[in-house]
Amino acid sequence: MLVALALIAVISSLMIVFLGQARSIIRITNATETQTEIDAAANFLEGLISAAEPLPLQLSSQGNTLFLSGSHQRLELVGVQATGFSSSALRQIAVFTDKQDGKIDNDLMLELLPRRIRNANTALDAERIVVLNGEAKVEFEYLDGTALPAKWSTEWTVQKRLPAAIRFKIAVVRDGVSYSSNGLARLVLAGLEQAN
Repeated sequence: MLVALALIAVISSLMIVFLGQARSIIRITNATETQTEIDAAANFLEGLISAAEPLPLQLSSQGNTLFLSGSHQRLELVGVQATGFSSSALRQIAVFTDKQDGKIDNDLMLELLPRRIRNANTALDAERIVVLNGEAKVEFEYLDGTALPAKWSTEWTVQKRLPAAIRFKIAVVRDGVSYSSNGLARLVLAGLEQAN
């Protein structure tokens, strides 16, 4: 009887050690998966922003033509977005964080607005896509390549011009742990201006 109790005690102590190691492995795996997801979102945004087109945003007016509108926490641009396996379309794209479906946390969102206009009385519906869920935060900075010396700012409202580059930081909190990833997008068509 004593031998059986001793065996149970030894097996129980081994199980406690094993379960502690398994929890550590699960925690490390979850942290790695979350960081990989955030890095993938940053890479996606780099590609999206880099391909911004020098075309007016729909909020532009005759005297105020913006190709890109940006604040520290929101970015709007015109770009080509895939709409299927072999098709794409011109969209006005906004990147921001927002609460969705009554949740407490802010998700990193894309809002895609079609550029076609059916008629003046028809409002076009924007499609919202969650890029990263959780308690997300994004911060943008814009490089004016024409200013000497070149400087970064947290706002972009320059008319008829794209910034030379946009750097950003994505941060998300999951299970009480903070993760982040930085990105830098050089705008390919930044030097082009559209003729009046």
